[in-house]
Amino acid sequence: MVLSWRGLKSRLYSGKRRIDGRNKGLIAIRSRGGALKRKYRFIEHYKQKWLDKWLFVMRIEYDPNRSAHIALCSILKEGIYFYVISVAKMEVGSLIITSDIVKGVLQIGHTTKIKNIPEGVLINNVELIENSGSKLSRAAGTSSIIVKQYNQKYSLVKLSSKECRLISKACYATIGTVSNIENKIKKRIKASSSRKRGIRPVVRGLAMNPVDHPHGGRTKGGMHWRSFSGKLAYNVSSRRKKKMSTKYIIIGHRKQRLIDKKKKNG
Repeated sequence: MVLSWRGLKSRLYSGKRRIDGRNKGLIAIRSRGGALKRKYRFIEHYKQKWLDKWLFVMRIEYDPNRSAHIALCSILKEGIYFYVISVAKMEVGSLIITSDIVKGVLQIGHTTKIKNIPEGVLINNVELIENSGSKLSRAAGTSSIIVKQYNQKYSLVKLSSKECRLISKACYATIGTVSNIENKIKKRIKASSSRKRGIRPVVRGLAMNPVDHPHGGRTKGGMHWRSFSGKLAYNVSSRRKKKMSTKYIIIGHRKQRLIDKKKKNG
């Protein structure tokens, strides 16, 4: 948030340190490092701060820190400027609002509580817990859909991962799909396009020595596929079974994908 146009650049951006996948000098994430210099843009995920105030979209920008585009919004009367994640079909000069009132809110880019949005509408930037800021469906081209108003307290929402989950009706969500839908179609033609993003070449575990990887040596000895650190990989859930939020998941993403596959084949 910035209160004057003069301090816009210095307050909306900040320097970003390149960690390169290291933790105290040791490799934490393989094949990372060497990205271009970039500045971090502060994004406003807590839109309830500007309740019932019209926001003017000044420009839509590219952000190197995320796959989606971002929009510079302002409250012109108060002289406040900040960034939000841009929604598909949002244009320069359009007006958006965050409101609890149903009338006139059901338009692309507007934010309201889930209880005000009817079933079958695509939403993005969804809160997971009430008044916590948007957490779900923030990547380029992603969206969730309200399947059913489950009961008086919760709504059943199908996420972009195909998981069906209960979310409180008091949580806020933005109507529409996140911008830059073509991001999935784009292909990296040259190696330099990956290197500029900080992605280095990946070496197969089977090609390493036993010291360097669990699969190393002439053969992996019939063991199940494992990660660099020795954990089970490929279609093995790493989620804790006794996690508190498990009770809110009605259908997991693996089970839902199998159901969708059977419908297509059958």
